[in-house]
Amino acid sequence: MRARHGIFAFAHIGDLHLERAEDRHADDLRAILAEAAGLHRSGLLDFAFLPGDLAEDGEAAQYAILRAALDRQPDLPVRLIAGDHDRQHGTMTDFDALFAAVAGSPRGGGHAARRHALPRPRDAASVTQSYYAETIGGVHCLFLDMISAGYGEKGFGLDFRLGPRQLAWLEDALAQAARQGLPCAVFTHTYPDDLCVPHERAALAGLIRHHGVRLVEMGHTHYNELAPDGRTLYAAARSVGQNEDGSVGYAVAAIDGAVTSWRFKPLDRALPFVMITSPADRRLATAPRDAALDGQIDVRALVLTDQPQGAWCCRVRIDGGASCPMVPDGPRTVHAWIPWPEGARRLAVTVTDGTGNADTEVIEPVGRTFVPPPAHERPGSDTCRLPAWPEKGLRGDQLGPNRNGRHW
Repeated sequence: MRARHGIFAFAHIGDLHLERAEDRHADDLRAILAEAAGLHRSGLLDFAFLPGDLAEDGEAAQYAILRAALDRQPDLPVRLIAGDHDRQHGTMTDFDALFAAVAGSPRGGGHAARRHALPRPRDAASVTQSYYAETIGGVHCLFLDMISAGYGEKGFGLDFRLGPRQLAWLEDALAQAARQGLPCAVFTHTYPDDLCVPHERAALAGLIRHHGVRLVEMGHTHYNELAPDGRTLYAAARSVGQNEDGSVGYAVAAIDGAVTSWRFKPLDRALPFVMITSPADRRLATAPRDAALDGQIDVRALVLTDQPQGAWCCRVRIDGGASCPMVPDGPRTVHAWIPWPEGARRLAVTVTDGTGNADTEVIEPVGRTFVPPPAHERPGSDTCRLPAWPEKGLRGDQLGPNRNGRHW
């Protein structure tokens, strides 16, 4: 997939846990896919990411619900991986068939699973693993399989593993991307800290930090969460199928030059949607604001709408001051150079699109004295998670089955 734009952006549709076609969350999935497909047709999103736990019990009839929903939006590119529920009954045969049909198709990137003989104490059979990589929109995207190498199933519990072949592949892929000067995003079902094998846990978190991976996008939590460690943004999105975190919807993530951004889009909130992609918010920053831009700030924002660009009206405001117009600088972004007064704190971008609807995002731009924090004692975990941040869709109370929520 070749970039025709200056910003990488995708929709993250959280854990589906599909069971029956008539369920409310199956309807929600169909509505989200329809919205994402329209945005992709307008050139505003690169693909939709499905982070695993696609089916509640990993059964063919449940995957058929997903395939039918995807068939309604045949032009929407999809990238998917497995979650622990896709091995709920100790087998991944039905997931493997789904992966071959979707990931193996042009819309899924044309990826094939791999057969590996892994050191497995319970059995010596070869294992099918579904990990892959490709460069999309100038970002090298690596999609990991934390499920196939493990023994997780109902009654046994979680058993997230990578296996030595996948770990070696990842190390080579990240090194190659570094040689090519490509920023990287890693897509996994859960945090590296959740891996069951200690050396894999340390190796994955170490590779991510060593190579300065820009974004690790995850499911599993069932709630929106951002855990930036000063080099990498770890981001998890709210579940579609088992949600107690708030309005169902999808997350939008973007990499724009040196800045990584993320914001949740509720399905019950009409378009347009705006996300500031430059400058970085101080809470997500990895570097200080450019000192060469003394007295000025370069503002850029991603706009998602089903209306043509000629109908967009975008304005930027500093604190309580007067607003300034922003102009398109690509098919999906608007831009403005504005003065940044000493002591200014908050930056707001508002978009309207001629429908009578509007959206605003507010950030606190990083300063010129920012210093990234040292490596955390538990890298690749949620220990760096941010507190409640309503503008991003974060509640901050971890309402999910693996933390403080109900057990579904």
